[in-house]
Amino acid sequence: MSSFQPARLPANETARLSAVRRSGLMDTENRSRFDIYTRLIREIAGVPISYTGLIDEARQYFLSENFTGCLQGATEVARNDTICQYALLDTRPLVIEDLRRSAVFRDHPLVTGDPHWVFWAGFPLVTPEGLVLGSLCAVDFEPRILTPHQTELMRGIAEEMAVSIRLQTDQQEAIAEKARAVLSGLSAAGVDTLAGASDFLGLCLEKPLRTVAEDLLSAGLVETGPDGILLSAKGRALKTAEGLGPASFRIRPSPLRDAGLLDEMFGLLEG
Repeated sequence: MSSFQPARLPANETARLSAVRRSGLMDTENRSRFDIYTRLIREIAGVPISYTGLIDEARQYFLSENFTGCLQGATEVARNDTICQYALLDTRPLVIEDLRRSAVFRDHPLVTGDPHWVFWAGFPLVTPEGLVLGSLCAVDFEPRILTPHQTELMRGIAEEMAVSIRLQTDQQEAIAEKARAVLSGLSAAGVDTLAGASDFLGLCLEKPLRTVAEDLLSAGLVETGPDGILLSAKGRALKTAEGLGPASFRIRPSPLRDAGLLDEMFGLLEG
């Protein structure tokens, strides 16, 4: 029986859990999006293992990992069995140069048994509200000391990953809100079927249709043209009113604003 003690709950745990759920990333397959972050962490720290994941009330779900000697093929682990639970308590990096000498971690099963982790560094994934969703971690089988420069580079990568998650979350919510608004607008125009909504959106995307739902015709949102069914003037007005025309994009600057840091990161990869 391990004597490792789980971490206390963060003071903002309720809001933190809400932010984790809001991300929509738990139980999803996203390795292709997040492998770049774990790869950069391994290269900069010079370690054999790196992983990243989000933590809810019960578990840590891995978004990317390259475990060696344990957890092969695992997609999640119980929260109370993780080292990362301690990274939820602060927005600053948590770096343990030798887990065997740590009063908190020396009795953890990953330290006392196979694969005998020794070095561990966790970089929190922090929202703009200061909520820690999870962590981006580096692991080694021997003691290691990170230089201030390495720490800064890795902190920047974790910040960049957190921004990526936030942008995806905002996009998901914008899509959901847009869908709700479009359905509301169609309902107000007299279109109450999913088939009608689907056909209207298809026409907004300039997809040629030969037939459409009857409620679109009844509402006067479509008309017959030489190439098939088209949006009528009323339909085009609804399309514009619901913001389904050309999109405008606001570019958010990356938190890695120092071009020198980026050059050094990719220089390490090329090396």
